[in-house]
Amino acid sequence: MKYSGSLVKEEREKIFQLFLDSIKLKFSEIEKKIKIRSNMVSYHLERMQKEGIVEKKGDYYYLTKDSEKYLPFFSNLVGQELSPLPIILVAAMRKEKNQEKILMIKRNRRPYKDYLSLIGGKMLLEEDFEQASLRQVKQKTNLDTKFSSMNAVLQERVEGDDMVKHNFILFFTKVTTTHDKFRNSEYGKLKWYTLKELEKQKVIPSDRWLIENKLKSKISVRTSIMNEKDGELTSFDIQN
Repeated sequence: MKYSGSLVKEEREKIFQLFLDSIKLKFSEIEKKIKIRSNMVSYHLERMQKEGIVEKKGDYYYLTKDSEKYLPFFSNLVGQELSPLPIILVAAMRKEKNQEKILMIKRNRRPYKDYLSLIGGKMLLEEDFEQASLRQVKQKTNLDTKFSSMNAVLQERVEGDDMVKHNFILFFTKVTTTHDKFRNSEYGKLKWYTLKELEKQKVIPSDRWLIENKLKSKISVRTSIMNEKDGELTSFDIQN
């Protein structure tokens, strides 16, 4: 019987999934729970150790520190279920002759190809909202900016063909800059617009709504930090 790549992937995922219920597992426990031959369990665990997914301490296997980060995302990673994607959307603002201007990008990639949109993208695991906002603008425009506010949270669903095609949780923030010279992005062409000029442009409808209705708003979104060791939460702190 040929041992296919898809079967190898499936069995590795089953081993990883066992760590959702247990911090540490013995070889015999893994073998019993996934019900495959011991030589294949040995093969998988050896490969997973080489790839930095698991580590062995004494008689027990543990997820490595890097692998622990993926536990909350496991169902998404293996395609069992999909969740809304959190996105930072940033209004990068500057003043010119007492007029506010906002930096927009004409997207050259799907989804929303050829629409104007706010600067934005995914947050990194290590970031808070402020850090993500400043990084996204710097990365896509090379502008140095100052964080101003968290303005709104909006769920955005795109439906069509009798299905939900996209589902995003949009965190709308505002930053300011005194510079006007940007570096064009690989994701699309950048341009400064007055709010009046933007009215006649082809803008993603949810982005337009946020700009027109929430640009002057401010909401409080706090960051909590918890420390965890060996499955126990040891501290809790709310950041200002």
